[in-house]
Order: sequence, then C-alpha cells, then structure tokens
Amino acid sequence: MKNLESIRVLILSTSAGTGHVRAAEALEKAFLEDPRVGQVICVDALKFTNKIFRDFYSKLYIQLVERAPSFLGWWYRTTDEPWKTDKMRLMLDRLNTKPLIDFISRYRPQVTVCTHFLPAEIISYLISQKK
Repeated sequence: MKNLESIRVLILSTSAGTGHVRAAEALEKAFLEDPRVGQVICVDALKFTNKIFRDFYSKLYIQLVERAPSFLGWWYRTTDEPWKTDKMRLMLDRLNTKPLIDFISRYRPQVTVCTHFLPAEIISYLISQKK
C-alpha cells in the first residue's frame, strides 16, 4: 500500500527514433515497482508541441539518419559547443514547448527523468528560473 506522501515521477522522452521512448518505458516500469513511488507519468515531450516543431525533431532526424548520416555526424560535431551555438535553438525550444512547461507546472513532479536533450534542457531552464 502506498502512503499519502508518495513520490510523483515524470519521465519525458521524445519520439525522435525509438531509443528514447524505449528507455522511458523501461524507466517507467522500474519506477512503478518502487513502493515509494505513487504516480508515474511517462510522456513524449513532442506531443506538447505544434506539428511543424514535432516533425522537425522526429521526422527530419529519422530522414537524416537514413539518408545523410555523414551530414548528421558533421552537424553534431560542428554544433557540439552549446555555450556558443545554442542560444537561438534554446529560445525556439522554449517558445515551442510552452504547453509542456504548463503541463510540468501543473503536475509538479518531485522526480523528473529525461531520455532526450530537448525536455532535459526545458527542465534545466525551469530550474534556473526557479519555476
């Protein structure tokens, strides 16, 4: 029996490939087996975004993996200095994930686990803003 002070867990993945979702599902299963955990919500963060943004993150990524893996590798290497290149992307991410931010604020998880950098960056932003 779970006590009244049980832990609320939020697991955020993205449907950019299947690995992030599978990892989230495994984490959900593990959390559900922990008697200290009262509620686990496992969601695709992209479901809280608009179709254009969602397609950019999921479909474009899959197409690049399948059709242009060398380009994708180059892109990752070129942009692997987030302190220099990510300001615009982070601003666009925050703008396009407002419904996700609202959901997180309403749910008020005590533990949040992310299997993709997009929701992790949103959580980091919320923590930095003390929200």
